[in-house]
Amino acid sequence: MVEPTLVFRPRFIQALPGSGRLCAVALVGIFWFTTCPATEPPAEPKPDARLERLTRWLQSEDVTVRLSAVQELGQVRSPASLPLVIGATRDRHGAVRATAARVLKQHPDPRVVEPLRALLKDENDDVRGAAAWALSYVGGPAVLPALLRLARDDDSGVVRFRAVWGLGIIGDKSALPAAVAALEDVNPSVRERGALLAIEALRDETLLPQLLAKVDDPRPGTRRVVMYLLGKYGDASVVPALQRKLEDTNALVRGEAALALGRLRAEGARTALRPALKDEDEHVRGSAAYAVGLIGDKSALAALRALLKDESAFVRAVAAESLQKLGDPDARPPEGFTAEELFTYPIYNPDLKDLYQ
Repeated sequence: MVEPTLVFRPRFIQALPGSGRLCAVALVGIFWFTTCPATEPPAEPKPDARLERLTRWLQSEDVTVRLSAVQELGQVRSPASLPLVIGATRDRHGAVRATAARVLKQHPDPRVVEPLRALLKDENDDVRGAAAWALSYVGGPAVLPALLRLARDDDSGVVRFRAVWGLGIIGDKSALPAAVAALEDVNPSVRERGALLAIEALRDETLLPQLLAKVDDPRPGTRRVVMYLLGKYGDASVVPALQRKLEDTNALVRGEAALALGRLRAEGARTALRPALKDEDEHVRGSAAYAVGLIGDKSALAALRALLKDESAFVRAVAAESLQKLGDPDARPPEGFTAEELFTYPIYNPDLKDLYQ
């Protein structure tokens, strides 16, 4: 019989007779394989102490403790946290359910869709809005019918706002008519912000006729949004409507129409813009001065120079910048002044800050 070869062979083993050495070798092998760390069976994973704690917190009678648990779960990147957040969507307090919905927005997992769908029928406006917002990120086109219903029929402006904006996030262009229809919503945040965002995301070749149908909308805010969109995505076909709106009863609409004509480089609008340089409202005068510079209308040099003496520092600065664009060597706009920064449509309205979470 051949002995196994050992790297480690103590002298006492070597001194034993043949059969004794074999037994000793076997015992050493058993000892080695049962004590060597590299061959120990893997230890059972320890339960996540953090998740154990948050599980206890979710069972607390104190709503602030449960709310803290859901908020912290939003920072946990373990798959084991997802069932806990889903469970929190059934909490008896609306703040906890709404927070759970916001956390689920971070989980593009099929398991979250149905719990969020259930929250669309919640009695709490904030919960429905949070669920609509989350579904727009994780639900895909399958949830589009549900968001369309909310955008059209929900009683809460906050919910409609979230749903309309969510249409743009989903990105299915079949929702464009619903986004345009939201320009008529009774809530200004829906029609002047949610609709604007969705329309910009969903726009296609059918947009301009839909917008032109709303240039005379009774709501000034909607008319202003329409002017902005026509200037950004329009073509020569929209110029007559924009020129007509230079005489709108609302100064912001008149100013936005002037800006739109400038952004379209509408050469045919030179004559129409001339009266706007003398408008009673400084916003309109400044917008018209900026538009003239964009178009490159050198026939307006004298009118722009006259604006250098305007009572409004804003108008004077815009006129000087446009004169500089048109090659006037004496034009001196204020250092660091850029009119384009002033004429970017206001994306963030501080009066509606709670809607932008």
